[in-house]
Amino acid sequence: MQPLRAVRRFDALLSLFLLAVLAFAFHSQRLFAATKVVTDADKGSDVQIKVGDTLEVRLASNPSTGYMWYVHPKSTALLKLAGQTQTDAADPGVGRPIVQVFTFQPKRAADVILLLRYARAWEKPVLGEEQFTLHVVIE
Repeated sequence: MQPLRAVRRFDALLSLFLLAVLAFAFHSQRLFAATKVVTDADKGSDVQIKVGDTLEVRLASNPSTGYMWYVHPKSTALLKLAGQTQTDAADPGVGRPIVQVFTFQPKRAADVILLLRYARAWEKPVLGEEQFTLHVVIE
């Protein structure tokens, strides 16, 4: 009777081990994902990320004047906009700058240009408006 009980215990442990290996295999991409943070200083540069990573763009803005950063719709064909937040102003009051934070997740391997424009929502885009571009290489 003891050998049968030992075999069942071994089978149960083996099943748990295989389940753990499968869970790790399916979630390993998330476990090893990295977050690449870029700021105003990275404007016009190249950045490399991998599928499964997160790209975080942090740009200074002043929404009390009506100006904010907006993602160009064609920029997100291969970069999914996963979230958008902003920091609070250091001091209360009108005219205090904040930082807008955009979070992107790459969909597949490719080379893309991420374009954000700094404008007022109610105004049409104009030639010469401030823009933030970033060449993103997704591996």
